Amino acid sequence: MTKLTKLSSALAIALALTAGSFYVPASLAETAAQQQQRIQERKDRRSQVVSERTGRSVSNAFDLYQEDKTAEALRVLLDTRTSSDFDRAFVDRYIGQLYIGEDNQKALEYLQRAAKPDILSFNDQAGLLETIAQLHLQNEAYQQAIDAYQQWMHFTGEEKHDVYFRMAAAYQQLEQYGNVISPINRAIALSDVPRENYYTLKFAALFEGQRIPEATAVLEEMVTLFPDSGQWWFFLGNTYQLQEDFQKSLSVLRVANIQGFLESRSHFQMYGQMFANNEMPYKAASLFEEKMKAGVIPENRQILLATASNYQAAREYAKAAEFYGRLGQLENDAEAYRRQGEALLNIQRYRNAITAFNRALELNVENTARVHMSLVNAHFYLEQYPQALASAQQARRDASLARQARSWEDYIREKAKQKGVNL
Repeated sequence: MTKLTKLSSALAIALALTAGSFYVPASLAETAAQQQQRIQERKDRRSQVVSERTGRSVSNAFDLYQEDKTAEALRVLLDTRTSSDFDRAFVDRYIGQLYIGEDNQKALEYLQRAAKPDILSFNDQAGLLETIAQLHLQNEAYQQAIDAYQQWMHFTGEEKHDVYFRMAAAYQQLEQYGNVISPINRAIALSDVPRENYYTLKFAALFEGQRIPEATAVLEEMVTLFPDSGQWWFFLGNTYQLQEDFQKSLSVLRVANIQGFLESRSHFQMYGQMFANNEMPYKAASLFEEKMKAGVIPENRQILLATASNYQAAREYAKAAEFYGRLGQLENDAEAYRRQGEALLNIQRYRNAITAFNRALELNVENTARVHMSLVNAHFYLEQYPQALASAQQARRDASLARQARSWEDYIREKAKQKGVNL
């Protein structure tokens, strides 16, 4: 029926979007030959025919349904009196199908009642069992759905890749990640073509189950099977990173970037971090800078600090100072100004360094003695001996720097005397 087809389509779509043990025979003692014999007997059993009165009611209901008069069709079927178990099961099956989408709980009640005596034709009974499983899935009754699918397989002796997929998806929803793998592997094996949603489910189960090396192996297969799905390249880079295989992670992300798959903030943050982890700080910093300018990565504390520190590691001190300064301005960050001053000292921009150090002191930077010690250097090389001496005296207040500061005081006085400067 049309509504049943719509239901099946909806279930397929829903399951394809979810990121959810093989069938076990009811009797472990039953041999394969016995099972096949039982199934064949079911297929061969004599077909029954509904009584004339029941047939008329079902025919009238079907005509009403075709005219989109579902309520009237249901009323006809609900009022139908039956004289045999077969007729009752036959009518209940149609009632259940009409309730699908209107009242799924009632649909289940009637369909299960129709299936219980197992007297309908083989195909009708098989269809009932599969529909019951689908309704359990739609109702998020995942364990019942799994049980119903296993019952369908036991009844028919058939295997279908989509049934295994739905069973696996149900296990995923139950967070029984270990139970997902067997049915999803069977679904993949039975499928006529590689299906991306099947591999997605397998990856998700392994990842959620903390089986990262196995999840990585699935992703390695996925980027080969579905090379145009950029997300899998990024996820592969991420799983390599989780295993601290930074070289492989960077290689994968480079390929993804060349193909235009890296687009978002998280993509480029990881890409930059992999450059840093592979001791390529300049590439990390320049990537962050480029993406900030493009508006892809926000200019926040995390990114500014990463950019500045990577430029500093690359000995690009002017650039490091620029980004430490931007961080200092963004958050009135005393430590950022101190680091900016240290970077400026490295490239002998002493006046700018002094400005940065003084701003750090104004903002109550931690370990002020260390900042005063740095100011000693900047003032001294500008031949600002009084200021250098004052900074050394401030630094001397810290016991850990006292000896170094006194040495500087002596040296400053000596140089000032040589230059004719009275202190």
